[in-house]
Amino acid sequence: MADPDPQALESAVAALRRVIANLRKTQAPSDLLQQAEQQLDALSEQLAPYDHPGPYMQGTLEMGEGSMMLDAQNPSEFFPYSPIVGPLNPIAPHVEFVKQGNELVAEHVFDAPWCGPPASVHGGVIALVFDELLGCAVVVNALGGFTGTLTVRYVALTPIGQPIRMRSWVDRQEGRKIWAKGTMHCGDTLLSQAEGVFIQPAGMQAESLREVREKLAQQQRERS
Repeated sequence: MADPDPQALESAVAALRRVIANLRKTQAPSDLLQQAEQQLDALSEQLAPYDHPGPYMQGTLEMGEGSMMLDAQNPSEFFPYSPIVGPLNPIAPHVEFVKQGNELVAEHVFDAPWCGPPASVHGGVIALVFDELLGCAVVVNALGGFTGTLTVRYVALTPIGQPIRMRSWVDRQEGRKIWAKGTMHCGDTLLSQAEGVFIQPAGMQAESLREVREKLAQQQRERS
């Protein structure tokens, strides 16, 4: 079975995201909600025969060559199925990280599905976003690795419905350990900050990293 058309899938996923937000905030009457349930059940039955059996990845639906190196400088392209930045994942808030120099930055308005404390983003969601924000900062700097530890300091509540500015960067590397840091602000107010330690697998040093850096350098030359 062929992979889905990414543009068509992205549009369908965006539509479902809107439905999820509507259902989270709805005051609709019972008859409309019952109608929505019937329509969603029917759609699920139509889509179910096309489910990929797995295993699943953030970078691709089908494991194979050429799937994980679309553009390591653009997290949304590199991880299109990410639960945070993935345009092809309906549960993702689709935070758009942008590389500026050696840092990642983003600005995102969280909607009601992500609410925890009154009018504020759930602390677990903030930690999830930081895990991706810091991890992607490692990726775009051609380092890579899995989360070893993630420490989040919550300074103030993160408001729903207001622009939240994010920033992350690689702090240092010692052998297979990479330290990354990040912050979230609303206006001039520091909301939270995080530090993560990312661990490179034993076989992911030297040669594989050299190949990644060469590919990133080639992408940069093609842009200029």
